[in-house]
Amino acid sequence: MDVKLIVAIIGLLVGISGWVTFFYNYIIHKPKINGRIFQPVVGKFSINQKGGKQRELTSFLVYLYLTTNRRTPVRVLEYKMEVTFTDGTTHKLERVFGSTVENLTFKWINDAVINPRLSENLIYKKQTPIEQKDPLHGFVLFAGTEELYSRNIEKIIITVVDVFGNNHQISESNMDEKPNIYLLADLAGFDIPDNND
Repeated sequence: MDVKLIVAIIGLLVGISGWVTFFYNYIIHKPKINGRIFQPVVGKFSINQKGGKQRELTSFLVYLYLTTNRRTPVRVLEYKMEVTFTDGTTHKLERVFGSTVENLTFKWINDAVINPRLSENLIYKKQTPIEQKDPLHGFVLFAGTEELYSRNIEKIIITVVDVFGNNHQISESNMDEKPNIYLLADLAGFDIPDNND
């Protein structure tokens, strides 16, 4: 075999292995967020507007459990929520910021009353990245117009925006299943009153 041919083949193999290594490192370090959305608790609340008027809104409280299957930790910048209702309409909801969420009480299925201690359990107040071995979980509160309160949810899409501007979508479409309030209470660390089923 010709020496020049052998050198050319070795050079080609080295070049290919370099590109393979480059793409492998790119893939394992590119942020990728996966997760689960717990069924939302839908409620009502009002906000003060300019001029002292109050505006009635429908609240959508969701508990997110986020993880990554990549080695690089991921920090989250923003959360967005879109809801499709059984009547076929889709609505983008607004995230609720600030102290409005501190002491809200919600009615769960079968009228179980829960106070999820939002000030301790808001996901964006935890200030920790999502890591492969250390998931990030907590509540996010969204709001929509008052008439959304009586509608039935068919599908939820949460878009998690990381600090690099990448959008990671998590969806949940099995809204008919009764959520497990005890699992949620265990994850979030709040108590359920004894009279709740």
